[in-house]
Amino acid sequence: MNRSFTIIMIPVLLVTLMYVLVLRHLGYPPGYPRLIVAMVLFFGMIWWLGRRTIRKPKSDTR
Repeated sequence: MNRSFTIIMIPVLLVTLMYVLVLRHLGYPPGYPRLIVAMVLFFGMIWWLGRRTIRKPKSDTR
C-alpha cells in the first residue's frame, strides 16, 4: 500500500470511529448519512486531484 495513502487514511478512519463512538456515548444519533456524504466527497476529491496531477504536463526547466 502506498505510504502517503496510509498516512492519510489512518487518521481519517480514527476520526470516523471517534465521531461515531463519542456521539453514541453522548446519546445523539451519529448522523450516518452526513458521515457517508463527507466520506464520498473526501474520496472524490482524492480521486479528482489524483487524475488532475497525472494529466498535468510536466515543465522541463533545463
